[in-house]
Amino acid sequence: MFMRHTTTPAPRKLPRSAGLALGAAAVLMLAACAGPVTRTTHVYEAPGVAVAPAVRYGTVQRIEVIETTQQTGGGGTVLGALVGGVVGNQVGHGSGRAAATALGAFGGAVLGNKADHDQAAANSGTVYRVTVQFDDGHARRFDYGALNGLQAGDRVRLQGGQLDRA
Repeated sequence: MFMRHTTTPAPRKLPRSAGLALGAAAVLMLAACAGPVTRTTHVYEAPGVAVAPAVRYGTVQRIEVIETTQQTGGGGTVLGALVGGVVGNQVGHGSGRAAATALGAFGGAVLGNKADHDQAAANSGTVYRVTVQFDDGHARRFDYGALNGLQAGDRVRLQGGQLDRA
C-alpha cells in the first residue's frame, strides 16, 4: 500500500508592525465613533386627563446672532494615515513595499484631513437667540436656525412649545 504524504503551507502572518498598526487603527476608529452625550426627558401623564395646551403671549425683546464654528480634531488625518499605511504595506516587496506604505499613509492622511474639514464645516453655522418677555412677567430664550422675518419688538404667541408671530 502506497501512502502519499502532503504538507500544507502555514498561513502567512502579518509583520508585528502591521498587526500593531491594525490594532491602533481599530482603537482610533472606535474612539472616532463615540458620540456626544445627550439627555432625554420623558413626560408621563395620568390616562384620561386632558391637558389643554397653554397659550402665552409676549414681545420679542432681543435677537442675538451667534456664529458657531467647530475646529477639526485631526483624528481623521491620523486614522487615514494609519489605514493607508497598513493597506500600502500589503503591496509589493522590499523597497517597493516601503514606497507603497509611504504613499498609502500620505493618501490616507489627505483623505482623512478632508473628511475632518467637511465634518467641521457641516457642524458650523449661525444660531439666532430670541429673547421673549411674556405678558406674565417671565422671560425665555429660544434658539433658531432662521428667523423667518421675526424682529425685535414683534408680538409673539407660544403654544405647544412653538413660537409664532401673534
